[in-house]
Amino acid sequence: MSAPPRSEHTQPIPWASVALGPALPMAVFTSSERWNAERIGALALYCSDGRWGEAFDEFCHRRLLIPRYDRWAVPGGPACLLPRGTGPDLSHSTREQLGLLVRVHELERVVLISHYGCAFYAEMCGKDPEGCLPVQTQELKEGSALVRRWFPDLAVEAYLAMRQGGCLTFHAVET
Repeated sequence: MSAPPRSEHTQPIPWASVALGPALPMAVFTSSERWNAERIGALALYCSDGRWGEAFDEFCHRRLLIPRYDRWAVPGGPACLLPRGTGPDLSHSTREQLGLLVRVHELERVVLISHYGCAFYAEMCGKDPEGCLPVQTQELKEGSALVRRWFPDLAVEAYLAMRQGGCLTFHAVET
């Protein structure tokens, strides 16, 4: 098996300088990405559906201009912010975890993204993707308001990601 081709920007890794931690075996992979200690101060909270992951990254990188952001991917994405009358209520632990990230990662901006055809909403609402959109949009507004109430100094944005055939679009939700 040959080594993958190197891009013109990738420098060879000086293997002699790679330190192994105590009692660790040889690494099975070394990233070509280098550690960057600079914090961006942004977090994106979105659904864990992997079919959307690359589009979420592209949207955050290219449109929102946040190159390295904290990623929080859970089923239903921002739905975890809201208290639930039935089913699991994750809002208390979500607030605690978000508080930790706001404090320790020095967050200034939170981006909430919900997506069309989300299985979390299909299960919760018992409706098709079109039928879930009003609930998703309302919950994005409520989730944004909650985050602002919890952390008044944060900038909070909300978006709905849509799919029409193979095309993925992102739409601001006024909150």
